[in-house]
Amino acid sequence: MRFTHLCAVLAVPGAVASISAGPPIFLTARDAAASPFATVVLDYSPADGQFVNDPRYNDPRRALGAPIGGGTTAPDNSKLVTLGGFGGSIMLAFDRTVWDYPFHLMGLDFIVFGNASWVAGLPSIRWAEVAIVEISRDVNGNGLPDDPWYVIPGSHLTDPKRQRRDGHFILPDDPFATPPIVNVNTDGSEAFWGYADMNPVLILGDLDGDNIVDDPFITAEEFYTVPDDPRAEGMTSGSGGGDAFDIAWAVHPLTGEPANLRGFDFIRITTAIDAFNGQFGEVSAEIGGVAAVR
Repeated sequence: MRFTHLCAVLAVPGAVASISAGPPIFLTARDAAASPFATVVLDYSPADGQFVNDPRYNDPRRALGAPIGGGTTAPDNSKLVTLGGFGGSIMLAFDRTVWDYPFHLMGLDFIVFGNASWVAGLPSIRWAEVAIVEISRDVNGNGLPDDPWYVIPGSHLTDPKRQRRDGHFILPDDPFATPPIVNVNTDGSEAFWGYADMNPVLILGDLDGDNIVDDPFITAEEFYTVPDDPRAEGMTSGSGGGDAFDIAWAVHPLTGEPANLRGFDFIRITTAIDAFNGQFGEVSAEIGGVAAVR
C-alpha cells in the first residue's frame, strides 16, 4: 500500500539558526508545530513471514506516533508492525525535516522503536531481530521520496557497496542471524549499534530502566524523544529506550562516502537478516514508532 506525503516549508522571521558548520539550519513554524514522531506511511512492503497476514501485526499505521514500551524483559506487542523476513520494509515520513543538530544529546538525532528485549534481565544478551535504516532528504521539495537514499552502516556494515543482495543490504550472519545475541564488548561498550530493533522500549515514565514507573505524569512526547546511548551497556537514565542514530553516520550506499546530510524527511527500515530461527520462524524486525530527538 502506498501513500503520498506533501509538505511545504515556511520560513519565520527571526528564526534561530543552528551553530553547526555549513549553511545554517533555520527553525520554522512547521518545526515548532510538528509531531516528534513519524506521521505518514509512504510504503509498506513486507517480505514473507508468519505475522504478515496477522491483523495484529500487519497494519503499517502502527509505526506512526509514539511507541508503547513494555520494559527491558517483556516487550509490549500491542502497537507493532512486522516487516516480515529478509528485505521486508516500511517507509515513513515526518511532517517536518529531522535536522542534524549538534546540540542534541550525544549528537543523536532520531530514534527507532521495535520489540527487542533483554534475555533473563541481562543487558548483555538481547532478543533482537535487526533492521537496516536508510534516510533521504526531500531535496527537490516535491514531498515524494524520489531523492537519493543513504544508509546508516552501523557497527558491522563496513562496506555498504558490497553488502547487498537483491537490492537490499544484508548484515553478516554471525552474530545477527539467530537471536538472542551477546551485545557487549569486554570493556562494557555495546558490540552492535546503528541498527533498528536492537534495544528495548521502556515503560512510559521509567526513568532508570528498572521497569518501574518513576514519573507517572511524563508525556510520550517528552519521554520517547530522549535517546539511549547506543554504544554503552544498559539503558541511559532518562531515555525511553529504542535505538538512537546520528544523521552524520549516513553514507552513500555505493561508495561508502559520508552523505553529509543536514537532515532528512523520509526513513526506510528493512529487515537485514536472511535467517530462520527454528520454532520462532524467520528473523523479522518489528517497528512501533520513529521519533526525532528533542
